[in-house]
Amino acid sequence: MTRIKRIAGFALAVLLLLAVATPALGAETESAEDDTTETTVAAVPVSSGEEPAVVIPPPEHEQPEQPWTARFLIPLLVVTAIVVVIGVAIAYNRSVRHRYKVVT
Repeated sequence: MTRIKRIAGFALAVLLLLAVATPALGAETESAEDDTTETTVAAVPVSSGEEPAVVIPPPEHEQPEQPWTARFLIPLLVVTAIVVVIGVAIAYNRSVRHRYKVVT
């Protein structure tokens, strides 16, 4: 019985750790770009060969990076939790099966 309690306690600790760590790992980080404002300038027609005082290049839009935590760590943690629960169930059934005998 102490072995089952030990395994169950370990499984509970792992599940508790996963439950606490999963929201922190899945949170998106804020970047410095979020704090800046975007300035737009109305297009002024240039007539008779005059050049504008400041040439503003068109903004380049980069593809946002997908957070690697959501793609790799969260599924890994879910699979690990499932394996731990299945392992505890198998260990419990193995220890109980030899404890009792069926009398016919």
